[in-house]
Amino acid sequence: MFYIYKFSLNIIMNFIVCVLNVFIKRENNIVIFGSWMGKTFSDNSRYLFQYMHKYTDKKVIFVTRNSDILKELNDIGYKAYKLHSFSSYYYHLKSGIHVVCNVPFKTKQYKGDILGELSYGAKKIQLWHGIPLKGIGRNANNSEYMFDNKIINKILAFAKSNTFFNSFVKVSGGWNNYLMLATSKQIGHIFSDAFNLPEKNIVISSYPRNCECLELISDEEVILRKINESKKKFLLYVPTFRETSVSIDNPIENKDFRKYLKKNDIIWMQKKHLADKSTNSEHSNDVETIMLPATFDLNVLVSKIDILITDYSSISFDCIFFNKPVQYYVPDIEHYVNAERGFSLTFDDYTAGWISKNLSELEQNISDQINNRETYDDINRKVIQVRNKVYDNDKASYSSIVQDLFN
Repeated sequence: MFYIYKFSLNIIMNFIVCVLNVFIKRENNIVIFGSWMGKTFSDNSRYLFQYMHKYTDKKVIFVTRNSDILKELNDIGYKAYKLHSFSSYYYHLKSGIHVVCNVPFKTKQYKGDILGELSYGAKKIQLWHGIPLKGIGRNANNSEYMFDNKIINKILAFAKSNTFFNSFVKVSGGWNNYLMLATSKQIGHIFSDAFNLPEKNIVISSYPRNCECLELISDEEVILRKINESKKKFLLYVPTFRETSVSIDNPIENKDFRKYLKKNDIIWMQKKHLADKSTNSEHSNDVETIMLPATFDLNVLVSKIDILITDYSSISFDCIFFNKPVQYYVPDIEHYVNAERGFSLTFDDYTAGWISKNLSELEQNISDQINNRETYDDINRKVIQVRNKVYDNDKASYSSIVQDLFN
């Protein structure tokens, strides 16, 4: 019943958009951007938007659900609109190019970066939000693309070769056909398989978020000023989200670990993943901590921090891009492999740094990173190996990205 409703709604919306485009002609010099379900000004969408605003003749527009972000972007001088405003509806229909970095349209679980239901007839670009260490799309253990109903699978298999069904019925806004950005041919193959995209739809280039950020917003300026002015070490903890009820203990909740941080003059920074539905951690204030807002763009910090702790997040590859090793804190790795998403890339082959399965190991590995330079030769060799596997370009270039995607 759900699929009958979904397919019917897609037909209706696509028809309405086609009719409206008779009166509101799409223009390829207008580009609409959104990021992270409309909640943030961040990631690949934000970086590319800022570059195109400053250095191209295209009219670029950012849409958001967040009123605070909207005000700040307008104050800076960007063209930004609330996602469900009249101006947003108009530019969704008028723009010839729609750009996202996460969810193109509303799904069962998430809201869209933009109103992807209005994308029919526009060129569509999926920048994505990182190199996939963990399982994604059809490669994930819990893939939503796999159905238990054999009849539905047979119908979808039969309809796969039908152009009208795929473009007008199956997916909102014609998002069955889009360009997807990947950092290497190998990563492109993973995206092609995970999202059932033809290889010709994969664009191999750099990630905008690995380029220099052209303009900071207010909360970013505060944090970066603190980093630049402090003589202490800054540690950033960025766990990915868990989709089962199982969770791991936050290291900062451990009293002895906090003592270790204080003794070594380490400031703890942390940001909760936007898709994480767990409650915020509570801890004592006996060590200096910075709890970043969930909407904070971590990409402005990666090249600045001293230590990154993560588990299976793609931020590890951003750190590796800047030739920095990573601390992997993975006490639940067996559970993650068997009951969570699993991996798109082999964990041992695509991690470059220190791996810890408990707090004692984490303390020791952080100490090695800070004090034991003898361990760095092997670690640095692994960083270079992984970097060369997942990045085809040594440097990230805005101009090359724009040429690869828009020409």
